[in-house]
Amino acid sequence: MPSDPRPLAEHRSGPALGALFGFPIGVLSGFTGVGGGEYRAPVLLALMGRIRWSIAANLFVGVIVSTTNVLYRAGWTLPMDELILVGLLIVTSLPGAYVGSAITKKLPTKALRGILVGILVVTGARLILFETRGGGDLVLNAPVASAALALGFGLGVISGLLGLAAGEYRIPALILLFGVPPVLAGTMSSLAAIPQQSVAFWTHRSLGHVRRTTYRLGLAMGGASLLGVLVGVLLIEKTTEALVAQVLGAAMIVAAAHIAWDIRHAREPEERRLGPVSSHDGAP
Repeated sequence: MPSDPRPLAEHRSGPALGALFGFPIGVLSGFTGVGGGEYRAPVLLALMGRIRWSIAANLFVGVIVSTTNVLYRAGWTLPMDELILVGLLIVTSLPGAYVGSAITKKLPTKALRGILVGILVVTGARLILFETRGGGDLVLNAPVASAALALGFGLGVISGLLGLAAGEYRIPALILLFGVPPVLAGTMSSLAAIPQQSVAFWTHRSLGHVRRTTYRLGLAMGGASLLGVLVGVLLIEKTTEALVAQVLGAAMIVAAAHIAWDIRHAREPEERRLGPVSSHDGAP
């Protein structure tokens, strides 16, 4: 009998597999504040079969995870200066996310991924090996605002291009550049990620990268992640800021290893491997 050509996500076991992996990734997200997109990416690619479909699904789940993190961490209670800093990140992350999503069909991502690997390794090692302290009260001035706007745009491009919440980059930047404590940085990152990922997902949807399977698989994986985030947030109350920073650093290095493996073992172009996309493939 010929093998079933449908992606795994369209089989009955697809949503269950997504939920199985979604829970532990959700725990990591709740504990550190990262979106977990780097860890969902290989799972979603295996289930969805095409890179652009998996990017869109990753963004969909990422919105669920980030929103859950903000709710469980009571993100609306952040100090006003921190909320303003988040707002600055959001202002430029939205056009950045649109730009990143729009160029997914035109820009090769191998070089970008290589740069991101280097950033992840260096920053992850910094968080693990050196004690990280908050820098005291955040002082919002012109240089800080300019840095936040530039950072927001760059992270938005990464989110739209690779389907990630970019928390692995945003949180260390908040800690090392702005002196924000690790737990608070995770909450701020989740808050900034919601509109950024929403814009990126909507852009991918308009480009035809979202299918009915995206919502079915995304809701299953997002639901399990929601429970995982709750567990991760509860664990924060039983640990220290230093441990949160070290776990974040370890997660960054694991993510870097995965991206490096993906670069080294890049698959042939999906159109050639799986055949042309039919006219109904992009239907939501």
